[in-house]
Amino acid sequence: MVNLTLGLATLLATAYAFLASIYGSNEGPHQQLWIATGVASSALAVYVGNSEKMRLTEYRNRMQRLATEAEENYQNLVANLAPSAQQAAVIADVSLPQLERDVRRGRLDQSIVVGVSEISEGARGIFYRWDAGTSIFSLVSQWPTTAEREIKNGTHAAYSALEITATTGQVLIRHNTASPFHSTTPTAADDSVVVVQVISNDKTIGILAMDAKMKTFPSSAGFSSRHVRELLIYADMLAAGLGS
Repeated sequence: MVNLTLGLATLLATAYAFLASIYGSNEGPHQQLWIATGVASSALAVYVGNSEKMRLTEYRNRMQRLATEAEENYQNLVANLAPSAQQAAVIADVSLPQLERDVRRGRLDQSIVVGVSEISEGARGIFYRWDAGTSIFSLVSQWPTTAEREIKNGTHAAYSALEITATTGQVLIRHNTASPFHSTTPTAADDSVVVVQVISNDKTIGILAMDAKMKTFPSSAGFSSRHVRELLIYADMLAAGLGS
């Protein structure tokens, strides 16, 4: 109704302004009246058009705010619905009481990497423990395919980048690259890789990563910011479970 009213008002004001310009160009007793009303009608048409522009701008801004709020609500939903790592650890303790604690923790590790693999189609979840003393990243869990068993300083090109993530918490994001986690040397640099720190009780215990072939993504952007945030949530869950 608002759009129809504004459109009709603009149309009438524009039509009258055009008519006034015709009659105002002719000399006569009403020439000044026609000119004055024509100018007023033109101003009204401009005012209505500007009001419509401002209304559409406000509508667009409101939609952007709603989209931002929806994104925040989605992240809160993911965080709230995701199973607590403490609860997962308790379940492991109850279901596998006869096994060593490291074995029960390993079950949580595997559950986490399976969850990571489901963040995006074709993704692989990988968890490495890191020993700063030996400078070795040791594979703990991976899904679905085999990853590099160990990544050592001086023998692996990606070690320095992974060490920065492990020591500083900086998120490593690379697209159109060769994933450092392949068990064999890749033939093409066509992977997307994200690596985050896993820190428990103020101590870095490893890195949680995901990689996938670029062809699995709809665009050349690779993993999105949403994918990265979900990986960080899983890293926090893993850290809480292993530190319990």
